[in-house]
Amino acid sequence: MRKDEIKEIFEESASPSLNGGLAYKIWLTGVWDEEEKEDIEAFLIAYAFDGERDLFTDELLYHSRIFKFINERADPPPFTT
Repeated sequence: MRKDEIKEIFEESASPSLNGGLAYKIWLTGVWDEEEKEDIEAFLIAYAFDGERDLFTDELLYHSRIFKFINERADPPPFTT
């Protein structure tokens, strides 16, 4: 997934913790290169990142991996868009 696509998804989520700088850092890791937009949107819907503090890249990716693990093993997947 391209940097601008991640930034767009973050902007659509309307969470102040998810910003362009975080999108850039996620893009640099390459972890979401093969992820589908719908899967990332479902993840951001399921998790609320509306805290008062900034979110670290590693934190977001940690929760993303947990979400992916649960969604892949559940039948039917509990979180879909």
